[in-house]
Amino acid sequence: MIHRVLIVGITLGALSCANGVVDTNMTRQNSTAPKSDQAQLTDIDWANEFFLTQIYDAHWNASGIEADRTSNNCGPASLAMLMRESSVSPEALTAQMAIDHARALMYPDYPEVDPSDLPDGATLYVDAGTVFVQDNTRPVYFDLMEELPSIPQGIVNGGGAPVFGYSWDDLEMFLETHGSAIAYGHITEDWNARFSGDYGTFDTGAVPHFIALFSASLTGDYIVCDPMHRGGAVVMTRNELQTFFKSPVNVYETTIRLVAWQRAPETGN
Repeated sequence: MIHRVLIVGITLGALSCANGVVDTNMTRQNSTAPKSDQAQLTDIDWANEFFLTQIYDAHWNASGIEADRTSNNCGPASLAMLMRESSVSPEALTAQMAIDHARALMYPDYPEVDPSDLPDGATLYVDAGTVFVQDNTRPVYFDLMEELPSIPQGIVNGGGAPVFGYSWDDLEMFLETHGSAIAYGHITEDWNARFSGDYGTFDTGAVPHFIALFSASLTGDYIVCDPMHRGGAVVMTRNELQTFFKSPVNVYETTIRLVAWQRAPETGN
């Protein structure tokens, strides 16, 4: 396996795809400084340090829901990975707690979330002053919603500003400027075929889905963290990644929807 010099934290995985196996023996340079003890890592190893799944996996989320098809935690899981990568997430949280905290952030009235306003079956809990909402089965939204939980609201309540994108150029800019993005697309059989590892069970047809994306070592590659993939982070080319964005109605159309976490500018004393 090729080791890449990390100058920025990112998630990546070696992927054996239909059109070939990604070479992980290239040297990588990223835009931010490496952690002191991680001067050299493969992209995949680096990414897997903050990767987690929305479903049960003994390694990635030992407390995750075991019924794959009923999980609607792809949005909170994707946001949780962005927060883990940038050290925004509170320390010492389990994977499921990181997901539950990300979901809590998505409520407009966070941190004063009223338990009586939660849907049936959802649970609010507080640990060491951190607020969590456990709700595995209800979706969150891509667009900012006035009353319902959404990813951009989670970014706002986490201390950032949501930035939306709708093109490959936007994705490239987000990865260069912010280091990551959350993408909205669909799980399909074609998307499942992009993964060589164990992928969670899903319903037939096109299933709306969120994933986290990070910049990769090689130009034209992307680190893909899909919280339904029990095999960890993977690396994809643009041609492979575009499968996620293909319209479930027209296979000839590609609809890219992205939201990035823009960090507040640092201020001097």
